[in-house]
Amino acid sequence: MIYSQELRDRTFKAYEEDVSNGMVRQRELEEKVLTYYRRTTASLQEYYSRYTPEWEAFYSSEFLSDMAFLQYLRQMRGAFKKRYELSELNIDYYIVQMENRSLLKGEASQLKDFFLDKWHQLLTRKEYDYQYMHIESLCADFDLLKKKKGKESGNRLLGSRMQWLLHNYPDLYQKMLPFEQVMKRNSSIQELARLLGRKHREQQKYDSLSGVDKKMLIRHSTHSDITGVTLGNDLNSLLPIEYCYLADDSLRAVFMERYAEKRLQLFDYKSKETDPVKDDKQKVSGQGPYIICVDTSGSMQGDREVLSKSAILAIAQLTEKTHRKCYVINFSDEAVSLLIEDLGRDMPKLAEFLNKSFDGGTDIEPALREAAHIINGNDFRESDIVLISDFEMPPLSRDLQEQVKLIKRRKTSFFGLAFGNRPEMEYLNLCERYWEM
Repeated sequence: MIYSQELRDRTFKAYEEDVSNGMVRQRELEEKVLTYYRRTTASLQEYYSRYTPEWEAFYSSEFLSDMAFLQYLRQMRGAFKKRYELSELNIDYYIVQMENRSLLKGEASQLKDFFLDKWHQLLTRKEYDYQYMHIESLCADFDLLKKKKGKESGNRLLGSRMQWLLHNYPDLYQKMLPFEQVMKRNSSIQELARLLGRKHREQQKYDSLSGVDKKMLIRHSTHSDITGVTLGNDLNSLLPIEYCYLADDSLRAVFMERYAEKRLQLFDYKSKETDPVKDDKQKVSGQGPYIICVDTSGSMQGDREVLSKSAILAIAQLTEKTHRKCYVINFSDEAVSLLIEDLGRDMPKLAEFLNKSFDGGTDIEPALREAAHIINGNDFRESDIVLISDFEMPPLSRDLQEQVKLIKRRKTSFFGLAFGNRPEMEYLNLCERYWEM
């Protein structure tokens, strides 16, 4: 318990500023602390058992007669001198004093009890100090606290939400850094992210499988008026007689049995208190996902590639604010999709994708068919499709035109980031807005 609390307190104190500005989620810190605690807490057992032999020696000597106890001290004289300083426990003093007292009349018993009390106190303190030293060591070895210490010494760990999400992948973050910088500087990408992030924001709701609606989160008043006596196991309503059972060593087992069977005598009240419903439900969006169809052909290499990947990163980060999923469908000769559902968990997958090179031909139709399949197959209404390409390609086939009309009738919105000087306008005409990059 001490270790668990100490680890949590240190971590949350170190990351207090990062939690307050939203760079780190409290739930994420809780999970990190719990994972490390579970992995390391077993090592405390070794420290619990370090003093087991000495405790066994203590308990074996506790019920010895005065004569036998004196003999025991003589035999253990060397062991005590090795384990305790003279100022802590002077074993020779106790041996001499017991030898000078009348063992037959029991005059040494008081000295024996005093010695055992002193030994018990010293042993308890030694064990606690030794365990706490290990707790201190475990906390110091926690990677998050080590990294935070590095930050305080000038090597900053956190500068952005993305940097936190990739703090276990420093090399990967360094590769992602150019995309993050472009994302923050480019006005068109920022405008697209703002538009997607604020669309129909009122449609945010709570997952029906994770709890109840917020309107049901009501705390009821506490009971105040006694109407009689009832049976149960509410420890806050016990009759005084039940406390007597609990306080008596010989009757405590009876109390525990009645507690387990809910047969304790309780005050009954007219007003009742119900447990409040916790607001721990999973927020989800009433809208469909962001679907990014990005052209990864050879014509998108260079600056176009950096801008495209920066836009993908900006949209993917919206998943945390809007509670919407994000599908990234890259197309060249074929379409390959990537689902971003939890940015914290899926960031390494996204980073790996963004570090792939663009090459190959251009065929947008497989990507649009995949987008239509996602929307129709999962009943996603009001999805947003972002097209990123130079759009230097043939017009849509008649069949795909019909599919696009169908998903637009489901209130799916199209947006575009257009590169190049000769785009096929049929694609841009699908978009509510597009930006010439």
